[in-house]
Amino acid sequence: MPRRKCSSVDQSFGKNLLKYRKLCDYTQQEVADLLNLNRTTYTKYETGVSEPSYDILKKIAAIYGVDINSILGEENFKPKVEDSHIKINNLSMDEKELVGIYRILSGDEKHEFLQYAREIKVKKNNDF
Repeated sequence: MPRRKCSSVDQSFGKNLLKYRKLCDYTQQEVADLLNLNRTTYTKYETGVSEPSYDILKKIAAIYGVDINSILGEENFKPKVEDSHIKINNLSMDEKELVGIYRILSGDEKHEFLQYAREIKVKKNNDF
């Protein structure tokens, strides 16, 4: 993988991005959409042509459910949240998008998001 002259990121970085993206069954376009980036920009991260900012790196780690050190190759892949009954690659495109969005939210935003989802669920149950 090409490496920029002043890069401090290990060469395995791009390979790790690819590995985690495939493990989560995302396309490059899906990840780019979650990050509000062009697909070509994300592709450059996987190929080592460029490196994401720290903020983007944090969002990527959140989407894949790992910490930043895992992506940088400093430890093995260990999802933060694992549901043995529903793997992410069994989810529909919409469900994967929701998981990706949820993972990049702040704590307060996650709370608000869940509260809104619960309100919809209650309303739906009351409609029956």
